[in-house]
Amino acid sequence: MLLFRAVPIRRRAAAMLRLFLATVPLYVGAYAATPADLRFLSPWLVEPRFVPACAFGLFVYGALFFGGWLQVYNLADRGCALHILLAIGESPDRAMSAPEIEIRYERGRGLHWMADKRIEDILAIGLATLRAGRLHATPKGARVARLFGPLRAFLQLDDTQ
Repeated sequence: MLLFRAVPIRRRAAAMLRLFLATVPLYVGAYAATPADLRFLSPWLVEPRFVPACAFGLFVYGALFFGGWLQVYNLADRGCALHILLAIGESPDRAMSAPEIEIRYERGRGLHWMADKRIEDILAIGLATLRAGRLHATPKGARVARLFGPLRAFLQLDDTQ
């Protein structure tokens, strides 16, 4: 998270993935330098083979990173409801009407800004192109939709609810 405060980063989720990948060798090195029993574990708790034990630890590290820090970032940065709550909390009387929220959302940028930002992101990473004022899914964007559409339906996250 210090990375975001030190330098301006446009694609933060990608930067976090690169940070994770850069720390994998550090993890493997630290794992290799640490005794398997940590000098206090009972022998029945220790996997004697390096590769499966290190792989399991790397799996746990990845789960903590992607299921923890990356999700916290996504909630804090991309959560529309959180931004609305922040706008309400920053208002003088901590109350706002729907039109006020539309205008003041994201420190005065307005709700239209959120949609514009999402569309800019989609265009920047090549999920869609803009032709004649309309967005067209690229093959990459169509693959993403095919991948996550059924997942959203399975999790009952469809917008029709």
